[in-house]
Amino acid sequence: MPLLTLLALFVAVLAVGCSSIIIRLSAAPALVLAFYRLAITVALLLGPVLLREREALRRLGRRNWLLLAGSALALALHFYSWIESLRYTTVASSTVLVTANPFIVLLLGYWLLGERTNRLGLAAMIMGVVGGVIVGWGDFRVSGPALFGDLLAFLGAVAVSGYTIAGRLARQRMSATLYSTVVYTLAAAFLWLLMLPQGIHLAPYPAREWVLFAALAVIPTILGHTLFNWALRWVSAATVSMATLGEPVIATLLAWLLFREAPGWSTVAGGTLLLARIGLFVRYGSRSAAEPSKPQVR
Repeated sequence: MPLLTLLALFVAVLAVGCSSIIIRLSAAPALVLAFYRLAITVALLLGPVLLREREALRRLGRRNWLLLAGSALALALHFYSWIESLRYTTVASSTVLVTANPFIVLLLGYWLLGERTNRLGLAAMIMGVVGGVIVGWGDFRVSGPALFGDLLAFLGAVAVSGYTIAGRLARQRMSATLYSTVVYTLAAAFLWLLMLPQGIHLAPYPAREWVLFAALAVIPTILGHTLFNWALRWVSAATVSMATLGEPVIATLLAWLLFREAPGWSTVAGGTLLLARIGLFVRYGSRSAAEPSKPQVR
């Protein structure tokens, strides 16, 4: 894997690991957080896209627009369900459940894109997910509001898997900035439509909330999701989804420092296993001899 791509994945994992912490610091509704996260990102990216890629935007055909719309809908559902899950369950539980998506992505990637991994890569993926579960094991609940939060987090995992697969397809046809800006714009519109029947207001909010909205846009979205989108041009969807398994470690460490959610032995052991298996997958299992360099749509 090229060094630049590896560096981009590393920065993106660190960035998305901050998202659950920023969300926990906010008192705004989940839909409002998700909407402003995307709307502010679009405001920052739209100028350069219109300046440099207006012609590429104009040439997007019906098939590409449908793909972008599907990706945006999946992203909107992911943000809403995952952010809402943090109101009911712990950072570790929610983040671990969301990052259960590599298996979904691996299956969809094989079925839709013809992407494969070798046995070592599959073993690394299994052990990485096991490590992620160990990280949040002590925080899982099986009843009450925590169970509802865990179910929302799992829905977020399913949605982000669809978003990753769509991104892998779209990135063969357009730049990362064009893809990201259009998808973020459409996803923000979907979230706004979800707010209408619930009577949720977009304002007013105190200055502290606007700082958090902007932080969500810059750190986990531009430095996180957008870098993941860039990497999807060069690596498989399974590799990107596997890299996101580093998020529980980052989120749990930050939760320990900021919220005094102290990690136990399971967090340390699981986090070590998880990070080791991410490295193993990226090094040895992200491409197999049979895997094409570009996705082959079936």
